[in-house]
Amino acid sequence: MDYKKMIAALVLAGTTAVTAEGIVSSSIVGYQNKGFENSGYNIAGNTFLTIGKAASEMTLGDIVPNDEFVSSSIQFMTAGGANAKVEFGGKQVKAKYVYWAAGDDPEDGAGWYLDADGDAEVNQNNVALPMGTGFLVSRFGSESEAQLVYSGEVNTDPVTVELPNSGYNVIGNCCPTDLKIGDITPNEDFVSSSIQFMTAGGANAKVEFGGKQVKAKYVYWAAGDEPEDGAGWYLDADGDAEVNQNNLVTIPAGAGFLVSRFGSEPDATVTIPSAL
Repeated sequence: MDYKKMIAALVLAGTTAVTAEGIVSSSIVGYQNKGFENSGYNIAGNTFLTIGKAASEMTLGDIVPNDEFVSSSIQFMTAGGANAKVEFGGKQVKAKYVYWAAGDDPEDGAGWYLDADGDAEVNQNNVALPMGTGFLVSRFGSESEAQLVYSGEVNTDPVTVELPNSGYNVIGNCCPTDLKIGDITPNEDFVSSSIQFMTAGGANAKVEFGGKQVKAKYVYWAAGDEPEDGAGWYLDADGDAEVNQNNLVTIPAGAGFLVSRFGSEPDATVTIPSAL
């Protein structure tokens, strides 16, 4: 990670005490406007802690859209898929969230509402969204300027994300700086699981490698696996894992990725490093 670039892009607040042992306290806050390239699904994740909240206390209401985010929406990848339904008011409704501003005169205040929650009766701002949790942003085709506005305090601890779903889980880069895929650390139970990215061509898009098209899915080879080019992330079909991809794949700040958890690996996790 380019920490100098990240820190230069932030606004410093409060005080920082430096001793012979190093930095003992710091308060770094900042903001980011996150846009979306794809008309349709994009993966995102919050990059700043709301002041006064812990990483585990973040909620949907901590995500703020800009004025152009009107018909766009947020969804979550669940065991039933991105378009899974939830129980609300005695009926099954799509688990997709739209934003109603105060000027829209919503019934229960400005914020996020289920897309079909009985005429937007209940504000959903308290839906849990811990740091590291990713979500899908379905950008309406005519809203190319739609953005989410992230602001708050830089998280100072690594975030380990559990993977509840056998199959796709959505993870967000919760650092306010670009990461390389090599910065993402799997635990020892992450063996047959893999990382993919949602692109304009879909989660299973292919990339050019070694003169052929291969699936853009990344698996982790530990040192004990004796990979040809060191421990780290490799394309799933890159010509017998010839090239370590640790420094070749970038995960932008505010972006996210899919983790496809192998069914027999319920204890698999990935850890996103601290920005400080």
